[in-house]
Parts: sequence; C-alpha cells; structure tokens
Amino acid sequence: MLLALALLLPAAPAVAKDTAPADEFSRLVRMEPFIVKGKQLSISIHARSSGDRRYALNFAEEVIRVVCEAGVTQETGKGLVIIGRKGEPHPIHVFRKFLALAEAGKLDPAVATRGPELAALIDHWRKDTDRDRDAEDLEFEKIVTALPLPLQGVGAKIYQLAWAEKFDDAKVEARLRTLTLPELERRDLFARFDWAFYLPPKNAFDKVLDDLIGEALKEEDAGLAARVAIKGAMIVLKPKIRQAIEAVRRGLLLQTVVQARTKLTEDEVDRLMDAYIEELMPFQERKRKGSEHERAVQALREALEKLQDKAATP
Repeated sequence: MLLALALLLPAAPAVAKDTAPADEFSRLVRMEPFIVKGKQLSISIHARSSGDRRYALNFAEEVIRVVCEAGVTQETGKGLVIIGRKGEPHPIHVFRKFLALAEAGKLDPAVATRGPELAALIDHWRKDTDRDRDAEDLEFEKIVTALPLPLQGVGAKIYQLAWAEKFDDAKVEARLRTLTLPELERRDLFARFDWAFYLPPKNAFDKVLDDLIGEALKEEDAGLAARVAIKGAMIVLKPKIRQAIEAVRRGLLLQTVVQARTKLTEDEVDRLMDAYIEELMPFQERKRKGSEHERAVQALREALEKLQDKAATP
C-alpha cells in the first residue's frame, strides 16, 4: 500500500534521493567511548575503514583529554568527527564551487543568498590558521588539504550534499545548479550533534609535506648542488613541518569543542587555542616540563586562569 502511494506521488523520486544518502551516512557513524579523569566520555566517528576510525579517534581523544584535564569544560557534548577517505576532495573545493556558481548567477537565487554565510565561515577558518602559522611561514593554499575544519551552518549542509553525490565533481555541480533552498535546509544529518568536525585522511598530511619538498626543489636558478642542499634541509625539517601543521589541526578541534560547549567569547576561545598551539609548535623554547600532553594541559590551564583573573578584575 505504501509503495503504491509512493509511486503515485510526483515528488517521490526527489525525496528518495535525499533520504537514501542519510541512511548510508548514519550507518557509518559509531559512538566510541573513552575515560578521562575517571569519567566516561564518548565521541561519534564517521569512518569507512577501521584504520581511519582508529586514526580519527586517537586524534580527537587527545584534544578532548587536554580540554577536560585543563578544566576548560568537563562536558564536551555530542561531537561528530568525520574522517575523509583517500582520494576524496577536501570540503573547501566544494565550498569554493558553491561560491563560484553563486557569483556566476548559476544557483537558485534563494540558495545563492547563503553564499555570504559560507564565505564568512571560510574567511574565519583561514584567519585562524593564518594567525597560528605566522612563525612557520606555511602558506595556507599549500597546506589547505591537510587542514581540518568545523562543519557548521550552510557549510555542513553543502558537505552533506557532496557526500551524497560521492564527491563526484560533475554530479556535485549539477546538483548545486538544481538545488532549491528547502532541499538544502532539509539536510540535517548533523542536527543531533553539538558540533561536527571534518578531519582529512591521514595520507593528506604526507602528500602536503611531499609537495612542499617538491616545490622547494623546483626553485629557479638552483643548480644540482643547491637542489641537493635544499632536499637535505627539507628532509631534516620535515618532522618539524609535520609537527607545526599537526599543532594547528589539533588547535582547530579544540576551538570547535570549546566554542560549542562553553560560554567563552570568540576572542577568549581564540586565546586558549593560541596557547595550546604555541605549546605544540616546534622551535619554541620549552618553559614547562613533562610530556607533550602534560605541557599542553598546563599551557591551557594557565591561559584559562589568566582569562578568569581578567574577568574577576574590576
């Protein structure tokens, strides 16, 4: 009976297209528990392999442990970490495609009105990463595919659309061109989560590092001896570059969690993120003792205390 009614309804094919990907996406989400200071917490991981799931969980668990142990918040909320799969484009490519189509007048006018919101999200994300990488001189465009980002607002909805189209560039563009605002708003797979976070696949990290070394070797007017020297220097610096990028990646997750689960202002959250990233950065004089985790907790706790003291000062 229900099948017969569905076949008679003109809108049935569109509804089926929107709901099927949702079921497939949710099927790959699994809640992963862990213990912090004797308290059980959990985080939801969306992954398409056991290796990716472990990688995403280890990444997120370390950041959340620091947040909790530093006393920033004990309630990290219902979080979702989505780890990309090897070969999939970074969400920034889909976001830029949306903005380009909007600029060219190729989107539904109502859908195009969401463009400024998306542009603001990208701009905020870029400013955060630029500010925290000044000392490392790593250009945003060269490392963007290794950087994670919060999925919120219209950005989260566009990501869901791209996922449903399996990130096929032609299909995503075609879907965006026919998209209506009600269809966009109906994508709410993340509604039950307090925050959602995209994490690039593990191999994206290595590709960025290899590309940086490759570009250095292509410098104009560099003879054989110079290229050998550059390659040697880059190989030596490779672990440091990796450490710097990883510091920013973790800082972005910390910012996402703290922004979603505390009443701190955006500026206060940024100050905590800066303190955390600075402690993880290479080439920094270490004033604190202990493991990297212990130093990160101490740095974050001290930054939080400064904010609290400032708030308490008349």
